[in-house]
Amino acid sequence: MKNLTSRAVQLASQDEIFQSMSYAALRARAGRMEPGDIIRIAGREIVVAEDEEGTGIVVQIIESRKQVEDLASANARKAGLDLEIGHEWMDAFLRELGEVLCKWQDIKMRPGPGENLTFEKAVDKRNEAWR
Repeated sequence: MKNLTSRAVQLASQDEIFQSMSYAALRARAGRMEPGDIIRIAGREIVVAEDEEGTGIVVQIIESRKQVEDLASANARKAGLDLEIGHEWMDAFLRELGEVLCKWQDIKMRPGPGENLTFEKAVDKRNEAWR
């Protein structure tokens, strides 16, 4: 089952949402965009923001936990996982998805706000040359 879960994570990590983030980071860097700017890609609004420390620029997408769980379920079926997906499996999936996104795409996943999940990709560290 671990292999099937890992396969579902691999499939989910290739979803359009994460590809959009990489493209948005390139556009934000090339356009020297500022926090508060919005990039529209594939019908999504991706926000340019400051990182948590205030020292860099990131792009962010906030998705409802339900949407990410639906993505997980769809990819679990594609991976051949035929069991009832419960809370424990979903928690393991989300934990592994966060690790895979961070390691391979430099995308951080964190809970919130509320029942949502925030995905964040670094654009650039702030320096005087940025402006």
